[in-house]
Amino acid sequence: MGIFLIFGAAAPVVAAETDFPTKPIHIWVGWAPGGPTDTLVRTVAPVVEKVLGQPVVVENKPGGTGALAMGLLKNAKPDGYTLGATSDTPFTRIPHTTGVKYDPLEDFTYLISLGRSRNGMVVKSDSPFKTFRDLIEFARKNPGQLTHGTPGVGNTTHLALEKIGQIEKIKFQHIFFQGAAPIMTAVLGGHVMCGSVLAGAWVPHVKAGTMRPLLIYDPPEGIRQWPDVPSLKKLGYDFEVPLFEPIIAGPKGLPKPVMDKLIAAFSEGIKTSSYQNAAMSFEVSLPEKPLAGEELVKVVKSQFHFYGDLIRDLGLQKK
Repeated sequence: MGIFLIFGAAAPVVAAETDFPTKPIHIWVGWAPGGPTDTLVRTVAPVVEKVLGQPVVVENKPGGTGALAMGLLKNAKPDGYTLGATSDTPFTRIPHTTGVKYDPLEDFTYLISLGRSRNGMVVKSDSPFKTFRDLIEFARKNPGQLTHGTPGVGNTTHLALEKIGQIEKIKFQHIFFQGAAPIMTAVLGGHVMCGSVLAGAWVPHVKAGTMRPLLIYDPPEGIRQWPDVPSLKKLGYDFEVPLFEPIIAGPKGLPKPVMDKLIAAFSEGIKTSSYQNAAMSFEVSLPEKPLAGEELVKVVKSQFHFYGDLIRDLGLQKK
């Protein structure tokens, strides 16, 4: 009798996993509307709807550099009907600098990364800095006087420059802004000497001739449109600061059949011309094979530990 009850109780759960989905799926975006993550998720959502046969509802829950939405996601039911979308920032960097209400290595089921954002440093087109080495030499001769605009403490480019400063034994004066647009305004207005943001923000200015790129943080091979602009790797710096965006995740404990269906649906979405065009507009690169499942987990863990060590070395860890 006991055995019968056990199998009887398990049967509806198995059926629910097999039949998934039978109702709308909600995706909580950890950023405000209009940015790369939000736009790309909204672009891929109709394809996921078509593949899975259920509506996909995208909701914005900005705050804490993506950490607010992930804190809420942690407590969602692990059935595949509530997912989160953000960059890897609240998983790999923010937990080391700010108190968060989740454990990034224990509280989530990582599904798939939908791309990898290109990012770099730019100066105004009439800047005296013609190369990144020019900038480094100025910082060396003028300690603390090189002003650099960045989107906040602990973001990818801030940490990359702090690491470079550590290697080169120089100091940057970081000026923190709320987003890419004000950084571009500050660079154009001469309020900061350089700025580092996602390439999608500065590419239009470079094409218009009002800015000049000096450094590509990621990808390691550089950006094809500007082959003469060095990457971290080409300059000999032995570290990488990739920004995976968007990452789709669920709460801990998603059943494997549900995971597999979701990964397959998002993988189909990446292949569409509408998604690829949207990714191109934000300078988000798409790998030949999506980073998903256990491979994504390995990358998140690796980046989490890399940034943890770096942030501790720089004295930026949460108090």
